[in-house]
Amino acid sequence: VYCVVLKFSLFLCGFAHSAMDECTDDSSRPQRCMPEFVNAAFNVTVVATNTCGSPPEEYCVQTGVTGVTKSCHICDARDRRQHHSAVYLTDYNNQQDTTWWQSQTMLAGIQYPHSINLTLHLGKAFDITYVRLKFHTSRPESFAIYKRTSEDGPWTPYQYYSGSCEKTYQKTNRGFIRTGEDEQQALCTDEFSDISPLTGGNVAFSTLEGRPSAYNFDNSPVLQEWVTATDIKVTLNRLNTFGDEVFNDPKVLKSYYYAISDFAVGGRCKCNGHASECVKKNGFGKPVCNCKHNTEGDDCNVCKPFYNDRPWRRATANNPNECLPCNSNGKSAECYFDPELYRATGHGGHCRNCADYTDGPNCERCLDNYYRDTSGTRCLPCSCNPVGSLATQCDNTGRCNCKPGVMGDKCDRCQPGFHTLTEAGCRPCSCNPSGSTQECDVQTGRCQCKDNVEGFSCDRCKLGYFNMDLQNPQGCTPCFCFQHSSVCDSAEGYSIDTTSSTFNRDDEQWTGQQRDSSSVSVRWSTGGEISLISDDYFPMYFVAPERFLGNQLLSYGQNLTLNFRVDRRDTRLSAEDVVLEGAGLRVAVPLIAQGNAYPGENMQTFVFRLHDSTDYPWRPTLTHSEFQKLLHNLTSIKIRGTYSERSAGYLDDVKLITAKRGPGSPARWVEKCTCPQGYLGQHCESCAPRYRRSRPDLGPFSSCDSCNCNGHSDACHPDTGMCNCLHNTAGLSCERCKDGYYGDSTVGSSSDCKPCPCPGGSTCAVVPKTKEVVCTNCPTGTTGKRCELCDDGFFGDPLGGNRQVRVCRACKCSDNIDPNAVGNCDRETGECLKCIYNTDSFFCDRCKEGFYGNPLATNPNDKCKACSCSPYGTVDRQTSCLQVTGQCQCFPHVTNRDCSACQPGFFNLRSGTGCEQSGCNTCNCNSIGSTNGQCDIGSGQCECQPGVTGQRCERCEVNFFGFGLSGCKPCDCDPEGSSTAQCKEDGRCACLPGFVGARCDMCEENYFYNRSTPGCQQCPSCYSLVRDKVNQQRQKLHDLQTLIDNLGSMSETVSDKAFEDRLKEAEKSIMDLLDEAQTSKDVDKGLLERLGKLNSTLTTQWNRLQNIRNTVDNTGTQADKARNRVRDAENLIGLAREELDKAKDAISKLDIKAPSISGDPNNITLLAEEARNLADKHKMDADQIEKIAKDANDTSTKALNLLTKTLDGEGKTNQDIDELNRKYNEAKDLAKNLEKQANKVHAEAEEAGDKALKIYANLTSLPPFNTKSLEDEASKIKKEASDLDKLIDKTEKEYNDLRDDLRGKETEVRKLLEKGKTEQQTADQLLARVDAAKALAEEAAKKGRTTYQEAQDILGNLRDFDKRVNDNKTAAEDAMKRIPEINATIIAANEKTKQAEGALGNAAADAKEAKSKAEEAEKIASAVQKGSAKTKADAEKAFEDTMMLDGEVNGMMDQLSAAEAELAKKKAEADQDMMMASMASDNAKEAEDNARKAKSAVRTVLNTINDLLKSLGNIDKVDLSKLGLIEGSLKQAKDKMANSDLDRKLAELNDVAKSQEEMITDYDRQIREIRSDIANLNDIKNTLPDGCFNTPSLERP
Repeated sequence: VYCVVLKFSLFLCGFAHSAMDECTDDSSRPQRCMPEFVNAAFNVTVVATNTCGSPPEEYCVQTGVTGVTKSCHICDARDRRQHHSAVYLTDYNNQQDTTWWQSQTMLAGIQYPHSINLTLHLGKAFDITYVRLKFHTSRPESFAIYKRTSEDGPWTPYQYYSGSCEKTYQKTNRGFIRTGEDEQQALCTDEFSDISPLTGGNVAFSTLEGRPSAYNFDNSPVLQEWVTATDIKVTLNRLNTFGDEVFNDPKVLKSYYYAISDFAVGGRCKCNGHASECVKKNGFGKPVCNCKHNTEGDDCNVCKPFYNDRPWRRATANNPNECLPCNSNGKSAECYFDPELYRATGHGGHCRNCADYTDGPNCERCLDNYYRDTSGTRCLPCSCNPVGSLATQCDNTGRCNCKPGVMGDKCDRCQPGFHTLTEAGCRPCSCNPSGSTQECDVQTGRCQCKDNVEGFSCDRCKLGYFNMDLQNPQGCTPCFCFQHSSVCDSAEGYSIDTTSSTFNRDDEQWTGQQRDSSSVSVRWSTGGEISLISDDYFPMYFVAPERFLGNQLLSYGQNLTLNFRVDRRDTRLSAEDVVLEGAGLRVAVPLIAQGNAYPGENMQTFVFRLHDSTDYPWRPTLTHSEFQKLLHNLTSIKIRGTYSERSAGYLDDVKLITAKRGPGSPARWVEKCTCPQGYLGQHCESCAPRYRRSRPDLGPFSSCDSCNCNGHSDACHPDTGMCNCLHNTAGLSCERCKDGYYGDSTVGSSSDCKPCPCPGGSTCAVVPKTKEVVCTNCPTGTTGKRCELCDDGFFGDPLGGNRQVRVCRACKCSDNIDPNAVGNCDRETGECLKCIYNTDSFFCDRCKEGFYGNPLATNPNDKCKACSCSPYGTVDRQTSCLQVTGQCQCFPHVTNRDCSACQPGFFNLRSGTGCEQSGCNTCNCNSIGSTNGQCDIGSGQCECQPGVTGQRCERCEVNFFGFGLSGCKPCDCDPEGSSTAQCKEDGRCACLPGFVGARCDMCEENYFYNRSTPGCQQCPSCYSLVRDKVNQQRQKLHDLQTLIDNLGSMSETVSDKAFEDRLKEAEKSIMDLLDEAQTSKDVDKGLLERLGKLNSTLTTQWNRLQNIRNTVDNTGTQADKARNRVRDAENLIGLAREELDKAKDAISKLDIKAPSISGDPNNITLLAEEARNLADKHKMDADQIEKIAKDANDTSTKALNLLTKTLDGEGKTNQDIDELNRKYNEAKDLAKNLEKQANKVHAEAEEAGDKALKIYANLTSLPPFNTKSLEDEASKIKKEASDLDKLIDKTEKEYNDLRDDLRGKETEVRKLLEKGKTEQQTADQLLARVDAAKALAEEAAKKGRTTYQEAQDILGNLRDFDKRVNDNKTAAEDAMKRIPEINATIIAANEKTKQAEGALGNAAADAKEAKSKAEEAEKIASAVQKGSAKTKADAEKAFEDTMMLDGEVNGMMDQLSAAEAELAKKKAEADQDMMMASMASDNAKEAEDNARKAKSAVRTVLNTINDLLKSLGNIDKVDLSKLGLIEGSLKQAKDKMANSDLDRKLAELNDVAKSQEEMITDYDRQIREIRSDIANLNDIKNTLPDGCFNTPSLERP
């Protein structure tokens, strides 16, 4: 047995390394690989045909000693602590806490021939190395092990164990297999059939032990099949006994049963050496091999469909036997294994369905009439055109043999210049070479024209184009004609000319310019070139001189040529190397555009065509008219000279092709336009006579319009359109008369304008309605229709109508008139009529009567001022004073300029005769109550201190007290608590009953303040008891203090014994008093707290109501003010409109007549015009005011509506409070009514009783009569009393039921509160899941850094590429034919460089952002982790407390702690997984959000519940009025909980927690599997012997 186990150990060790290897070696070559060696039975359910515990039964432990009392136990399948099901066969085998499967006892009939089967379903084929059973009882006398190779196959015996092999299994005991015999036969041995040991006996079966071919296992299909098993079955046939069962003692029979503590199957998932692991199919279900080596199947037992080049074989240590792919040359994805082909060639893969017209076992040849393409990867059809080709077969390149005029690989089209493909070939085209592309339509023969050419043979220019030129890619040049004509032709008499600079003698006025337009000097060298040298990267430009600029329209479509070189090869070109500017336009091209080479150290020629075609990429793109407009006013030509730091550029031989009049080579590109009417010139650049520019600012680009001179001129200026006006007219179009003339010049006659009848040749105008001529520019100081009057502010007689002629002069009124007023002076005499500033006289140079001052002062404030003489101190109450000083005439002993004061020592100014002399202390002011002892000179009233009153300041004012040097103080009595506002001399107020305090602002003890009821209300009678109790304690304390005070003064002598007794008595009294005080204090404290909270709540609600009321009042006030303002504005507008309407009516009715006499000062015409303008202005102002007022009204209305809507909620609260108060009052009234009814019935009952007694007392004196009516009445009264009692009992019962119901609801609410707290803790724990986000952020930062590094590498590669391009420029210059290709490559490189730089910037930004997010996530995770740590500590403490209560599970808790440590380790490793981190982060964020929402909802509900609980806790006695209020509060709390959707949120939190628990469970499972493997290895290690060393390994790695 030990050797077998050793062999198994070596087998395990040999494969342990293989399990860790991949299916390829370090050189990526395939090698044999196998899944790890495992206990295939671990945690796999075993099906047992018999298990104890159903029904529960007793079993005893076998000791092997007769007569000794056995230890017996109960097997109960319903009790998890007493059941022994089959799950314990394959669970974790713990030596300290053994679990086992157990059958029924022999007492239940468990013994031969009845067998028990234990069946293990592995779920997949395994290569079994051993089967081990560990028995909890003694090993059976006979049992067997079976296996089957497939799940539906027959059971095959593996091994028999029996003390009676031949009798039981018909097998030889301890037999063996010889070489050549069947190696798949099962053997039998009695080695493990002894009854000892009584417990813990092991049975280990090695599948290869005793098999001769085991040493050549790789080449033994028999043994490979022998070790393969999908199911293992153990059959228990006979129990081992001591023979004492024959006595049928139940105690003995109960001690015999089967019990197995561990069922282990060592092996590997069967993959035939082609897989290193087994995985669950599609993530779940049965396990399958993760096949490599191009194999597939559950056991990697077949080759993949396309890997059939050799037959499938199992991998060995020497040969992996991987499946090889078929060789189809990439033309087929299907093949099959061909044995004949394999024997003939050594390759058995035969391809099917070859693609690309190939055939053969390997698709290696083409079909007929097909050819192999240049890549050699596929065959293509020749597809020769049967009409155009001479034969259908093509050559090796696929080209067909074509007929004349036919071209193409397939001979399917005509050659350029040919058309109409026929059996004879193609016919030649007849196209104009200058206007066509030399190609024509293959069907019709119509030529393909250039862009600006038309015609069947492309022989004429399109309309708007001219000069068909072979060198012109567009064929014809567009007409320019300054955009006035589209008809032009080539001008005659022009020849080709060149504007050039050769720099042979100097720089020829070429200058340099930097990018900021600042000037730099160019260097000229004797070699005939100019240069620019830069110190930095900023470009510098060569600027052309004037002869290259100006009108270069004749250079349109021609070339600008220059020679240029640089001194360094690291030139970096730009999009603006050659720049043209003019007419507000700007275009540029790179230096290498239009097919030019890259600049180098040798002088090269660069050519640029000045054309708007897209073939010449001037940017931005302009239309041909815009490009010609630029050339017409060319202001700048710039050629970039420097391209890198500290570099130089050299320019030479600049040429601009143009044209000139004169003999020479004709310049056919110069146009001559056919101009429309109104235009002249070669290019229609001038306006014809009698035409002018409509927009002179556009110059020749402006259209020409006919002149408009209203018949007063024959010509106008061609640019401005100004007419040469005649007939006394003026204006741009002679549209008005000259100054000094009047009339309508638009009539068109020579007499349109007549001289004005005004003096001095001044201007005049015609009144439209009356056609009257009125002078409009009279000489200064004159006015009137004919300037016959002096103007306002002037006087004289300009026409001498009265006497002599007097020139109008300005009136002189000493600057004491309003310059804006009308009629300030008389127009004839010059007398001032409207003096201001209180002045008077002919020239306003004197002050009015009653005023004094300087009327000629420049400052109006220094002019005439009122005398303002005092009527009491002035003689005869005069109002006048001296003109200069302003002194009034005063009574005796009266002083001041205005006679307003008495002289010192005098008083009584109001006597009317002057001031009287006063005696000593005439005022007699109180020295304490007055401020300075002075009194009023008129009334004698003294000046008093604050709060003091009286003629002499001798007493306090009403409601003041404390007469003193600082005055009197206000009483400030509380108006609600004091009986009067006047206080006593000491300042104390007279309080109403129940109030105390100096200001009567506090309630007396045992009184309270209620805002709904005025005054302090007395507390209920129960509070009187508290007050009495407190008073008793106070009295006792007072007595005790008196006793202590009298101890020292007592005259009698007290003995020690008596003193000690009295001291103890006093101590006892003190302690009792202290206890009572403490009790009262606690009661009072609780009561005060409840009262304080209640008072605080009421105060808060009252304040809120007051604030709402104040807000509503203020809002109403503001709204009223706004309405009043709007109303006032509307009234003002109405008045303004009325006044305007009146003024308008008056003006319309006013008849302006000519003055009757020449001297009539009538200026009404101008005044009316001015008034009309002012009226219009006022109307506009009124409309604006109305609009503003309306907007203000709308805004106010919106504000009021918004505030009303805002206060609706508060109004609703007020309504709810009013409703509650109403219900409370109704309930209170109902209770009072019930009480009144009860009292009434009680009184009636007492009255009825008294009557009954009286009747009873008088019975003897009464004659006999029928008492039935009296009894009925008494019964009726009794019934009513009973009904009343029932009503009271019912009411009381309803109240008790309601109270009990509230108590149940209170309990429910408290449970809900506890549940909410628990869920809140759970939510807080879930926040700890955020830790996983840290790993996610770190991974993001890592990716950001990787991206940044990759971008850096790309940029480096591009820069290296750029450098290599520059280094290879010389070679590129030699290979002139490859210049365009190199230029394109350089442009692409520059584009990629820019893209890389952009990508680098984005990568850097991404990395920075990722780092920032990582740091932020780390901070958040750290903060959450700190909060989670405390929660975890609390949970661990509670967990430890629970462990202390259950001592039986201490061992299990130790194992759990170890599992937690292992779990933490696994978690740390799992945190590195990106997918797990992402999932945990998402779950944590969702949990955090849900937790916060749930926490907020719980907090809201908790507040409501706490308020409700406080209300419930304050129920000391029956108060029906509050029951409805409490019930409403409870309903609101329930509604809030329902609306908060707390259950859903808690369910979501539970789902998240459940998913986290499932993850933890998966980790626990992995830990259990690892521990199980460790335990199995330890068991194997413990069973290894010290000897038996020369046994070779069964499996070699």
